[in-house]
Amino acid sequence: MNRRSTSLLIWLFACVIVLGLFLPSLFINKNFIDERNHAPYLLQKNWQVFYGQQPVQGDSWQPFGEEEWKKLNGYKGSLWVKRTLPELPWRKPYLFLFGMNKFEVFLDGQSVYRFNMEPGPHWNHFLMTRHPIPIFPEQQEKEIMLHMEWDRMPFVMNSWILAADPDTILTLTIQRDTSRYIYSVLYLTVGIVGLIFFARRKEKLYFWFSMLTLSAGLGLLLLCSSLQWFADVQALYYWKDLLLTLGVYAFTGLYGEVLGASRRLIIRITKLALLLYTVASLFAGIWNPTWYWKMLNDGFPWLAIASIGVVTYALARFPNNAQRPYERRWLLRGYAILVVGGLGHMIANTLFAQAMPNIRLWPYFETVIANLLPNGLLLFMSCMVLVVIHRVGYIYQDSERNAKELKAKNIELEQFHRNLEQLVEIRTEELGEANRSLTVTLREKAETLAEVSVLEERNRIAHDMHDVVGHTLTAAIVQLEASKKLAAKEGNLPMEKLDTVSGLVRKGLEDIRKTVRMLKSDSPPVKLEAALRELIRETIETMEVAVEADIEIPFELGKLTEKVIYHALQEGLTNGIRHAKCSWFRYTVRPDGQWLDIKLWNDGMPFGFAKPGFGLTSMMERIHLLGGTIEIGSSEGDDGVPIGCELAIKLPLPQERSSPASTAG
Repeated sequence: MNRRSTSLLIWLFACVIVLGLFLPSLFINKNFIDERNHAPYLLQKNWQVFYGQQPVQGDSWQPFGEEEWKKLNGYKGSLWVKRTLPELPWRKPYLFLFGMNKFEVFLDGQSVYRFNMEPGPHWNHFLMTRHPIPIFPEQQEKEIMLHMEWDRMPFVMNSWILAADPDTILTLTIQRDTSRYIYSVLYLTVGIVGLIFFARRKEKLYFWFSMLTLSAGLGLLLLCSSLQWFADVQALYYWKDLLLTLGVYAFTGLYGEVLGASRRLIIRITKLALLLYTVASLFAGIWNPTWYWKMLNDGFPWLAIASIGVVTYALARFPNNAQRPYERRWLLRGYAILVVGGLGHMIANTLFAQAMPNIRLWPYFETVIANLLPNGLLLFMSCMVLVVIHRVGYIYQDSERNAKELKAKNIELEQFHRNLEQLVEIRTEELGEANRSLTVTLREKAETLAEVSVLEERNRIAHDMHDVVGHTLTAAIVQLEASKKLAAKEGNLPMEKLDTVSGLVRKGLEDIRKTVRMLKSDSPPVKLEAALRELIRETIETMEVAVEADIEIPFELGKLTEKVIYHALQEGLTNGIRHAKCSWFRYTVRPDGQWLDIKLWNDGMPFGFAKPGFGLTSMMERIHLLGGTIEIGSSEGDDGVPIGCELAIKLPLPQERSSPASTAG
């Protein structure tokens, strides 16, 4: 015999022991009743019945026995039953009525108890609620009459009226319900733990498991009839059978989830049908208790059987979807015992009223049936606990395996870390070497830039000396030439001319000093138009030439632009006097749209194709740097012969200032 067969035999033996012997009510002391008291007994004989409205004297009554009890299963209307109370031996005797939904009790013609006789639906479980009615000494051996409104309910034949001492009834009821209280506390605790697991891990398996165990726990708790002695649970008794539909719904969802078949169409349809039937039963219970009982007692057993069949099909159809064979075995065993317990409970509840007399002939068999569902649930829970333990063990083994793999990875990571440190050291040395090389390169670049800066400064000084001092020296040369001619002509040196030359040389020296001082700081700003007119005035006075000027500068143009315009006029005047031998200039400056148009014309020799000198070349570079244009040429006379020399320059005006001028023009 292999290990699996041995495990199965042990499991079957455990099932027989639990279902057949784990019956707490068998071990309760039946002789607990005090000798001064008497055991409870049934008042089910000597009753007479009348069907219809309130009877009057002369109406015929008939015996109310077993034959009449069976007829009530399909009867709807009023009925009256009566008998004479016997002498009751207790000090405080009570009658306990059971199995009726609407009734009124009369003792000696006086109403002593009334229950749900008002019109409308009432939420009452007629098989759970017991109605205690005290009997006083003067009421004994009097006639008792019951008026009942019946609505096709089964009649509880043997225990519908009981006479007893209330303390005795309470003790018996608590002893009978003890096992149910224990089971309900156990299942409710497990269900709450399942909800906690579901809240933490969000796995549907825990949700279905907790729903099943909570339904079982609440259902068993509401099967305890002693509960009504301590709290008003009449409405809860009424709704307790609805927990059975929720339990079957959770059972189907649980096995569908464990088998990996929760998304299969047949499982989804079954769960939807169970959920809709539960909701429909809920609404039926609110509006019509008769339909509520019919749906739960007549319709739901067939739906439950169909659901169990679907789960059976899923177990056979999807065997490979279960995660592990060991878990699958215990799932199958739990499934089998739960099906046996659930079906046995439903069949017992359905046939309880009809088979009650026969069942009570065998008290042991009655006890086994009463404990079938609780014990079946206990065995099912044991299977689920074994599945959970196995899964926890598997998780532990998986964690150990992961820990070993993690340790190996950690060793690899440490080695990688050491290699990385070595690589970082190598890269750091390489970066240090590169940084040192870059430092040398930057130093060389800085030295080169310094040299370039010195060269640029030298060029600027050269340009300024050429533009400024050159113009002054040119004027001095002109005056010296005039002095030479005058001295040759008159035979003596003209002192006036020599004074002029002396002033020009001094001015040239001052210009050189200004140029040198510009290396340290710029001179105070001077308006461009004033500077241009001052230059023209000095040229006229010292060069003995005529200059016609038309200057229109709309606004400040920027320091560099103004400097270029000034030196361009200075260069044009110097070249015209020195090279073109001119005697008259025409100079115009005026805005033209987005441009500043500058022209300087003289009447000297034509420009021709002469190569520009140092001054013109520097001026062209500056103009092009500003984005302007420059042209040098000669005008043509009426006979087509070139006349004089013309310098034409166009410089762009600043964009934000040229727009208004352009619009105004």
